[in-house]
Amino acid sequence: MIDVKVAKTELEKVANLEQLESFFQQYLGKNGSITLAFKQMGSLSPEEKKSLGQELTEAKNQVAEAYEAKQKELSIEQINAQLNADIVDSSLETAHVDQGSFSLLTNIRRDAEEVCKSMGFIIEYGTEVVTKFENFESVNIPLTHPATEMHDTIYLQDKDLSGENLILRTHTSSMQNYLIQKYGLPLKAVVPSRVYRYENMDAHHDVMFYQLEGIVVDKNLSVAHFKDMMEKLLSALLHKKVETRMRPGYFPFVEPGFEIDARYEIYNQQTGKKELSKRIELVGAGMIHPNVLKNAGIDTNEWWSGFAFGIGISRLAAMRYGIKDIRYFTNGDLRFAKSFA
Repeated sequence: MIDVKVAKTELEKVANLEQLESFFQQYLGKNGSITLAFKQMGSLSPEEKKSLGQELTEAKNQVAEAYEAKQKELSIEQINAQLNADIVDSSLETAHVDQGSFSLLTNIRRDAEEVCKSMGFIIEYGTEVVTKFENFESVNIPLTHPATEMHDTIYLQDKDLSGENLILRTHTSSMQNYLIQKYGLPLKAVVPSRVYRYENMDAHHDVMFYQLEGIVVDKNLSVAHFKDMMEKLLSALLHKKVETRMRPGYFPFVEPGFEIDARYEIYNQQTGKKELSKRIELVGAGMIHPNVLKNAGIDTNEWWSGFAFGIGISRLAAMRYGIKDIRYFTNGDLRFAKSFA
């Protein structure tokens, strides 16, 4: 018969988890005394089995309960010992680590996205590598147009399914056909992404720059709807009340097309008075050409119309912060980057 008192006395002497494992094997393991005692009951009579079985079961339960309590106690002691060994003095000085931040252009782009989302626009980025159809023909630019020549467009060696060379998109307008076919009508979407052109770099031009392309298509839209939305959008993007002026401008994918100049109230430090800034050309835009809608499978006889606009995100940043040379955005000068962190 198993003496539970003796087992509990031995258990009290156990000092660590390794000793506890030895105790378990001695009493409760596969070859433990309690387990063997149950196996030896096979030769007993039914009456003896019933009597001894109850005693063994009670003994096993008591020993197992004491074992589990001891195991919990030793586990807590081990965890506390490890925590005490791992204590770090937080008052000690640590090596200085510079905290990263978004670039100025990224912050402006993210801010513009939030403004556009609040006005109900879908945000899309699209692909930077496109076909000649997407970049030109889908937006009413014939392949004979000068913009398709090497002096404007960067061609890649890879080819599309028709055998034509793929290109780096020269404008985010290349997304218009895709957006209309993907989302259907009515549609409000913007594409804040990079575009590429073969340019001579100077203070106002770069090979790669960001555009914010917007497209709105619905029934019976007019120039009045377009002008009202642009004033609200530009005011939100520049964080100022903006006054706009629309001048005629030519873009193959809009008719009529407009150049939009903006000005807003500034503080003149010399006179100490508020005055209007000079007008700055900020947006190329217009009413979407019917051919663009037809290329996307839209029946213009059903009174579908729309407008599109393109804003240079670099120019937005330059206007907001008074930056004179857009090359600062991409030349990797950490002094410039950290000044806007």
